Amino acid sequence: MFSSTRRAALRGTISAVVLMAVQGGFTVAAQAEGVHDTLNGLIAKYSEQAKQEMSNKSVSELFEKDGFRDYLDVYPVGELAEGFVWKPGMGATFTGPYSKLEIKSPFTDYIPLAEGPVLDPNKTYKIGFVFHGFNHPWLISLADTAAWEAARHPNVEIEVIDAEFDDNKMGQVIDTWVAKKYDGIVLWPSREAPMGPPVDRAIDAGIPVVSVDRRTSSEKISSEVLGNFYANGLQEGLYLKEVLQGGNIVLNRKDLGSTADSIRTGAFLEVIGNVDGFNIQGNYHTNSQRQLAFQSTADALQAFNDISVSFNTGGEEAMGALDAIREAKRLNSAPDGKKIVILANDDAKEVLKEITDGNIDMVSPYTPLIGDIGIRAVIKHIGAKEGLNEAPPKLIMTPNLPMITKTKMTIEGVETMTPDEWPYAYGPAVN
Repeated sequence: MFSSTRRAALRGTISAVVLMAVQGGFTVAAQAEGVHDTLNGLIAKYSEQAKQEMSNKSVSELFEKDGFRDYLDVYPVGELAEGFVWKPGMGATFTGPYSKLEIKSPFTDYIPLAEGPVLDPNKTYKIGFVFHGFNHPWLISLADTAAWEAARHPNVEIEVIDAEFDDNKMGQVIDTWVAKKYDGIVLWPSREAPMGPPVDRAIDAGIPVVSVDRRTSSEKISSEVLGNFYANGLQEGLYLKEVLQGGNIVLNRKDLGSTADSIRTGAFLEVIGNVDGFNIQGNYHTNSQRQLAFQSTADALQAFNDISVSFNTGGEEAMGALDAIREAKRLNSAPDGKKIVILANDDAKEVLKEITDGNIDMVSPYTPLIGDIGIRAVIKHIGAKEGLNEAPPKLIMTPNLPMITKTKMTIEGVETMTPDEWPYAYGPAVN
């Protein structure tokens, strides 16, 4: 699935996580600092345990069938670039150019660039930003941050194009920018494999290319800005293990082959893989669409009377699942009259409201507010090409973020945050 070259290059980043063995288990080394390192230590702990044994047959069968090990083994886990240390409250506040919503962006000091002209002030630099989904609240926020960063630099021109979830269209956009000799390209790829060839063509033409959030299959890509997918799925598993020791689970997953699905779902299964009481009862791909998650959950509710857990790889999926559960009047229909535990990723404001109201149980934040990092990274790659600065790292990991719960909890050393404490939620406010 992945080349041996890429495996070797990425596996080295995983060794940055420092662990010590204690009576056959693992604890995070004492020198680890902050939630980023704590979560990296837990990732290593559960990854090692899953490699040694996964006793739950239902979990292990799905884990093997979908090849999660191949994806997890090459997904980078390690330190932040350039010694960056993130703390809650950091970042700039601005109005999104596209959404027109107020945004508090957490990582505007990461891979920093001063406001004003960049590189050669007498030259205008053309950068293309291609993604999918102006009509998706997470994705429009991603575009907001990219456009905001470009606007801080008067000699940067940015063209933003929505490829509308069409891999072929995204490839054509990139090829057009190559033909027009753009200075740099930033992309949000929906799936890994289809975007490798067009990225390679741009790199071969001498144009730096940076991906944000999801990966491409290109080994030549200039930089990858990778979010905390592993910490997302891990924390969904940690929370579930804290509140339940068994039950039937329905999975609402993103598109098969996407980084978001393979890493989040795989990490979740690693954590619960040795808890024998859990059973995968339903397994659906809802491709980030609320309506598809609504339908899959409605189908599962009709088929099964004893659902205990709704696992969702995104906020849109979680809201669709919640809508279906509420419409069926099944929120408190888990065995013994207990509430169905709803697990989510992506910290949209409407998801946080449902946590406050006690309907969704936890969310593992996955901020879309990282497009600015991609723009700064590609500018620095352009500068390196011109001999004006050093190139940024090929792997730019964004900080692991702690899960959000209605009330504060401490789960395996991770202190959760409450919705009121979290300033970075995206999307429109909900009353």
